[in-house]
Formats: sequence, C-alpha cells, structure tokens
Amino acid sequence: MRRSIDVNADLDETRLSPSLLLFSDDEALTGLVRGIVKPPWKLVRQLANGFTNREVFAQPNVRLVILDDQAVEESDRGWLLAQIRKHFSGASLLYVASLQSDDNEKRARANGAQYYVSRPLALERFGHVLESFLQAQRVKK
Repeated sequence: MRRSIDVNADLDETRLSPSLLLFSDDEALTGLVRGIVKPPWKLVRQLANGFTNREVFAQPNVRLVILDDQAVEESDRGWLLAQIRKHFSGASLLYVASLQSDDNEKRARANGAQYYVSRPLALERFGHVLESFLQAQRVKK
C-alpha cells in the first residue's frame, strides 16, 4: 500500500508555523537564538547583505523580529525599521543596537521596538528576554 504525501498540507503547516525573523550577522547571537527557538517556531535568519531583499519581507506568519543593527549602515536603519513595521505590524520587535545613542533608541522605539538593548550584549539576559517574548506569543495564540 502506497502512502500519499500531501505536499499542500506540509506547505500550509509551514506557513502557519510562527516565524522569528532574525536580522543579524552576529554568530554568537544567532547561536543563542537557534538554541532557544524550537518547533513549532521557525527561525528565518537574514544577513546584512540581504536586508533589502524583498523576499525577506514576504515571510509568512512572522510573530517576532530581532533586529541587530551592527552591520546596518546608520543611514539605512530608519528605512529598515519602517519596512519591518510595514510588513510585520503585528510582530514584536527586539532591537539590538551596536552603540547606545538616544537618537538610535528613539528611532527604534518610534518604530515599534518593545525591547531595546545596546552592545556589549549580555547573551544570557537577552536569552531570558527572548524566552519571555516567545512565551507571550504562545499565550496570544
């Protein structure tokens, strides 16, 4: 007896899985996030050289976005935040700043950042924050 595989059902499940979109070139941060994000969540990482790629803004069911601005030009940060707000308006935004500045924090918060932290990044603490945001998203379901 042959079992049929419903490709459409697999695609629907992938689309329905909540996604965390990580904009970062930082391997330590990426490793931390990979270690915390578990199914049914799907982690989508975008490197800085692809931040302007339209496909990244077409990701389905993005519930959480982490923007690490370390590899993003100062002049591109406002645009990137506006794109995140436009395409993922219902998603929570965690912002990791390469350097602390009042202007940077104001811009991040004005564009919807619920959490803002600057480098040097305390990975353990950031991990706890990420876990709390993931837990809050599970409760929202």
